[in-house]
Amino acid sequence: MDFYKKNLENLKKYRPQLYERINSFVPTGNYMIITSNHPKKYPNLFHKPSNSYVYDNNDPVTPIVQELREKIRLPILNVIFGFGLGYELITMIQNYFSNESAYIVVDPEIEPFYNALKVIDLESIIKNQYIFLFIGEPASSMFLNFRNILMMGNLKLHVKAMNIIDNKFSLTMNPSYFKEIINHLKDAIKEVLLHYGNDPWDSLIGIENIFLNVNEIIKNPGINQLKDKFKGKPGIVVATGPSLNKNIEQLKGLEDKAVICAADASVRVMKRYGLKPHLVTSLERVLATAKLFEGLTKEDVEDVYLSACPVIRPETYANFPGNRIIVYRNFATFQWLEIEKGILDIGPSAANMAFKVLEYLGCNPIILIGQDLAFGENDVTHAKGATFGEKEQQYYSPDRILEVEGNYVPKIKTTDVWYKFLKFYEKDVAEYAGTVINATEGGAKIPGTKIMSFKEVADQYLTNDLKVVDNIKATLRYPTEDEILKYRDMLKIKVNDAINFAEEVIKELNKGRVYTERFQKEIIETYEKTGRFDESLANNLFNQLQLPLPLLGSKKFYEIFMHFVQSYYITSFIEINAVIASSLPEHKKNFSVVALVDDMYLVLIKLIEAMRNSMRKMKEQLG
Repeated sequence: MDFYKKNLENLKKYRPQLYERINSFVPTGNYMIITSNHPKKYPNLFHKPSNSYVYDNNDPVTPIVQELREKIRLPILNVIFGFGLGYELITMIQNYFSNESAYIVVDPEIEPFYNALKVIDLESIIKNQYIFLFIGEPASSMFLNFRNILMMGNLKLHVKAMNIIDNKFSLTMNPSYFKEIINHLKDAIKEVLLHYGNDPWDSLIGIENIFLNVNEIIKNPGINQLKDKFKGKPGIVVATGPSLNKNIEQLKGLEDKAVICAADASVRVMKRYGLKPHLVTSLERVLATAKLFEGLTKEDVEDVYLSACPVIRPETYANFPGNRIIVYRNFATFQWLEIEKGILDIGPSAANMAFKVLEYLGCNPIILIGQDLAFGENDVTHAKGATFGEKEQQYYSPDRILEVEGNYVPKIKTTDVWYKFLKFYEKDVAEYAGTVINATEGGAKIPGTKIMSFKEVADQYLTNDLKVVDNIKATLRYPTEDEILKYRDMLKIKVNDAINFAEEVIKELNKGRVYTERFQKEIIETYEKTGRFDESLANNLFNQLQLPLPLLGSKKFYEIFMHFVQSYYITSFIEINAVIASSLPEHKKNFSVVALVDDMYLVLIKLIEAMRNSMRKMKEQLG
């Protein structure tokens, strides 16, 4: 059988990018296919420069089977370093397949895979959408690849139960590549977990703010009304990094040449130069954000639209004496409200948010200024006139400082917070269909951006009048009094239903705790005191204590509570899966799992009670 032809046909159909890479590949001749000494004549690869076999030439497969038997306990999230002839991947699928499983294969070399196509039938692998083949991919692209995969389904719940399998030869030949891959994998895991938050009580602040801001939501237009309104027109993100000092004055005269969207901290800096943005983004949930607008007059923000996410404090809205546009973040809570305003996948900073707003408006190119994401000269953190000064002390902690590639220097100092913003920019830029120009004239390099001076940008792109304010005013429509009353009545019904559902969830979680406590007392304590283990009773209690879990997985629970509880919920299941994947005896695993579930139920009860109380505050706001 002509495996190569068959495999190429499948690649062309199911993985066209990899097909193009293979189709244009010119082999070096460093690898040679040979027949192993095994009775079944398994193919093997011989590497001429190192005079080495890729697999044990007497038995290419059995050592892999033995290694997997020792390593694999929960075969859901699997990463394989080096493809070789595919024996590691094939053996895993044959012996440890699950419908939930994902297999991520990373290999800097194309040639081993190219040779495998000739001697192994890879049709089932090529067709499987849960097998991700990154063959010949640069290491720099793998952060986004890992992040996107981990965001799929429940894979994030298995990051502590991840299986990493090596093709030993590939690992030996490419140590620096795989070291970089490990770093990108760690960054992706951190970013994904941060996406879901790390403190439910912190999340509650945002949710309470949403409830307190319900009248702002009801009365104001949404960003959805401006979708693609400025398609193909330039947009400018104004952030407050120290390099903004170099080019902020160049914005004068360009107010109608681009849609200018400023981060909240930039408004007062722009005011010093007699400048106004068209849109201002804000999403921090803390009271300090309100200070960014202190002292602004109606004249200062005339024709300026606060395009905030309503997780901000009511005081922040109160301090902004101008128009509002509502912008939802991708939170289930906003979907539950059922008052459409436009949902964006917003990153962690107001500047990240400004980028997504301009993308949503259809702007192209998007130009960044003041987006340093790094310390400036003399270690300043912000531009002159920033509300909290040019040197914010929170950024100077030595354990938070690291180095990254700069736009104009090989290395530049940044912090863990700015690095988080940078990684989200990297994702956003990669997903954006247009051109992103970094005209910051300093700062950290954002992968995928084009570096230009702001003067060059102005000369090339900012030449036509767009009538930005006129177009925004002509497009936005405010809800009528009848619509406002309708929204209010609808939300009263929803919040009453949600309060009742909260009571139901609390009741079911308390029932679950009855069984977790019985298990701990009747099974675990008895075992620890006497060594006796009643397997029948243990199995019965173990099944009973899981009864609340389907309720936690319901659509209603997701929409009402998940954004609040998700950081704790996800962390709990990560720990549970880590226990299941451990080498503990089976009964000891169950002991640990029950203790974790008991703790999870107890904390969730407290969280749901707090959410219920916040809903009661929303009910008061609705009158």
